[in-house]
Amino acid sequence: MYLNWYIFKIITMKVISSREFRDNQKKYFDLVDSNEQVVVKRSKNRAYKLVPVDDDDMLIEIPNEFRCDPYEISPSGDLFWADKRNVDILKKAIENKDQIAEKLNTAEDIKNFLNSL
Repeated sequence: MYLNWYIFKIITMKVISSREFRDNQKKYFDLVDSNEQVVVKRSKNRAYKLVPVDDDDMLIEIPNEFRCDPYEISPSGDLFWADKRNVDILKKAIENKDQIAEKLNTAEDIKNFLNSL
């Protein structure tokens, strides 16, 4: 006869309304930071679990060697700017803008351009 022993970890989960979360965000973020589970329940039978993320979670698609601080380039911190490859492509495009763009000064220029498409 085989005996299987299982150790069950009791996990408490706090289920709150979106209004409760909105009114007490700091409280619930602090609970998540102390390893409590918090679920925000909304109407239409939707629920959202709060989980902490770190920098690696935010930049999971970008290999370490290509990561940079997006705030150095953009005040918004948009993650597009966190990839050095994107930054390099745009810098090259700016340097070579005369080679990749053509000014259309007259209606005739515009008409010729559209006909070439």
